[in-house]
Amino acid sequence: MKLDVRTIMLMLSGINLLGAGMMALISFHANNVRGVRQWALGHCCMFIGIFTSTQLSPDWPLWILATIPLVTGCGFGFIYNGIQAFNGKRCNYWVSAWVGLQMTVQSIWFSVAQNDMRTMLLANSLLAGCVFAACALNLRLKTTQPLKTAYGLAAASFSFIALMSLLRAMNIYLTPAEGIRLFAQGDINPVFLILGGLSQLAITLSLVLLITFRLVRDLHEQASYDSLTGAMNRRRFEDEASRLLARAVRTGEPLSVIMIDVDFFKRVNDHYGHQAGDEVLRRLARLLHAVIRSEDCLARYGGEEFCILLVGTVERGAAQLAERVRLLYAELHIDWKNDILKSTLSAGVSDSLTVGADLTALVGAADHALYRAKNAGRNRVALHSETHQPA
Repeated sequence: MKLDVRTIMLMLSGINLLGAGMMALISFHANNVRGVRQWALGHCCMFIGIFTSTQLSPDWPLWILATIPLVTGCGFGFIYNGIQAFNGKRCNYWVSAWVGLQMTVQSIWFSVAQNDMRTMLLANSLLAGCVFAACALNLRLKTTQPLKTAYGLAAASFSFIALMSLLRAMNIYLTPAEGIRLFAQGDINPVFLILGGLSQLAITLSLVLLITFRLVRDLHEQASYDSLTGAMNRRRFEDEASRLLARAVRTGEPLSVIMIDVDFFKRVNDHYGHQAGDEVLRRLARLLHAVIRSEDCLARYGGEEFCILLVGTVERGAAQLAERVRLLYAELHIDWKNDILKSTLSAGVSDSLTVGADLTALVGAADHALYRAKNAGRNRVALHSETHQPA
């Protein structure tokens, strides 16, 4: 059964129109996800280019003929730009312009100036294959599930359509020049176009999957982290602590907990307002994030109270870190509406060697030591083990 090439290309244009509509709709409701608008624009350009090419007429003026590869090439570039933006990189729009101009120059030069349809199709297939291969390479990132699966599917889809483009170029190269036409039927050309269309559909669906999983991850982070300070909230902290405590039981490594509280925090709120208090908490959280390790856990445990879980650290080591934080915070000057905010903090420390590998017991012991530090005059660090030493 012979497959009509024009019909297949109309199917390709329909897939791109569907992709453009989906991406445009998503962009209106998920404007915090970068790259979606570029994908919508890229699919739209590819739809216009492919659909218009099926309606080609030799009577059309040259400027219209030149617009078709320009728009199509820019569409390829916008897809690449969308991946760059989605990955948090800066969009290089010159890539879209370069691909569009390159495809235009190739098409006009080889089809009009040289009257060499074979070389034109060969050059454009190679260019498309290179762009899709670059898209696939930019999707090979180290990330966590479920984004890892979505990235893998998208990379595989782009890799497959790049392979189809390169195989189509090879087929064009091996086909005699007299058998080359834009809508040549043959036995192989329609197969390449159908496989390319299926790959295009897979690309669209995988990009939607990427957006969906990114939104799920963002929602999970919003539910797991304090929006003011960027520290874990109490629920996420307890989940992470349970995992680290279970590992500590298996390996025998110690864990320590530091409870930190801003001294006389209510005075800051009462005198300067709650926005000033928020700034104090943000600056303290920034300081804590800077001094702890990536494997440690920091949480805003409540109000002006922060909790740090230190992996592989005994009480004395945790106390040294708490003392360092206390000194750094005491030197911190916070500019606030022509005033300088200064305050101190108190801290309590405990570890699993003296309390046991139980989160409630560890936090309770560190909290007891914290209140002991406050009762002793504040602006100091107290150890849980010292509370049980005879006077």
